[in-house]
Amino acid sequence: MKRFLPALCIWAMSWSGVQAQTAETSFTILVGEPSWIADAQLLAKSLDHEGALRVLPVLGEGSIQAMQDITQFSALDSALVTSDSLAYVKAQNLLGADEQKFSYITAIKPLPIMLIARKNIANITALAGKRIATGPAYSASFATGEMVFGAMEIPFLRVAQTQDAAIESLASGKADAALVLGTPKNLSRLQVGDFHILPIVMPTELTQTYSRNTLSNKDAPNLLANNQKIESISTQLLLAVNDQHFDAGQRNRLKQFETEIFKQANFASKAQVEGWARQQDAQNQLGLNVNIEPTGAQP
Repeated sequence: MKRFLPALCIWAMSWSGVQAQTAETSFTILVGEPSWIADAQLLAKSLDHEGALRVLPVLGEGSIQAMQDITQFSALDSALVTSDSLAYVKAQNLLGADEQKFSYITAIKPLPIMLIARKNIANITALAGKRIATGPAYSASFATGEMVFGAMEIPFLRVAQTQDAAIESLASGKADAALVLGTPKNLSRLQVGDFHILPIVMPTELTQTYSRNTLSNKDAPNLLANNQKIESISTQLLLAVNDQHFDAGQRNRLKQFETEIFKQANFASKAQVEGWARQQDAQNQLGLNVNIEPTGAQP
C-alpha cells in the first residue's frame, strides 16, 4: 500500500475571519473521502476557537489509506473513516499487529449501503461476473465491496469509480451495478424503469462489522416508491484515532479536542460501534459502560 502525507490544509474550512491566537491548539482531521467534506466542515465550524482550539481538516486519499496515514504520520491526529475499514485492514493484514490499535472518538452518522443495478439483473447472485463500480483501491466503497461480495463469494469485474462517478458509470453503460455509501448527489440520473436497488441480506460472518438497515424513499426518492422498503446493511462514519504512539503533546491535543466536542450535543453519541473500541478518554468523558446498544440504522 502506498504511503504518503496528504497536503495539509488544502482548503480553508469554517474560517470566521478571526485571527488564530498564538495560544490556540491545532487538531487535525484527515477526511478520508471527498463526499465527507461537509461533515468535516460541520466539525470545524462547531469547534473552531472553542477552548482555544483550531480544527484543521486535511483531504485524504480514501478511508483505507487514511487509517494507514494516521498510523504513520504524527502531523495527523484523527481521521474520518468508515467502521468497516478496520475489519478490512485486519482481514488483509495491511498493517502490523502493533499498528492496529485503532479506536474511535464518536460516530458521526450511519452510511446506508446501496447496491443499484440494471433492471435486468434480478438479484445479487446474478451480479457474478458483471461490472460493478465499488470504488478505487484505498477507498471506503472498495473495502465495502470486497467485504460484502467476498462474504457472498460473488466474483465481479471492478469499475474503479466511487459515489457520483459510480452513478455516472452505471448511467452511461460502463457498469452493470454500483455500490455506494449513502445517497450520491446525482442519484436522480437513474430512473426506476431502467434501474433498481437490490436487497442485501446480512452475511452471517459480517454481523460484527455491519448493522442491518432498511432503505426507503428518503434514501432513493427516484428509485423507491413512498411505501417501498428494501433490506440492506449499513456502516458508520467515525472519527477515529490511533493513539498508541502519541507523544505527550498529541495526547494533550486529543484531550482538549474531546473536551470540546462532547460539549456539542450533535457529537456526544454514546452508541457503541460494532468491531471498535471507544478511545479511553472519550469513554471516560461520556461515562460509558459496557451495556450500550449498538449504533446504526435498524430495520
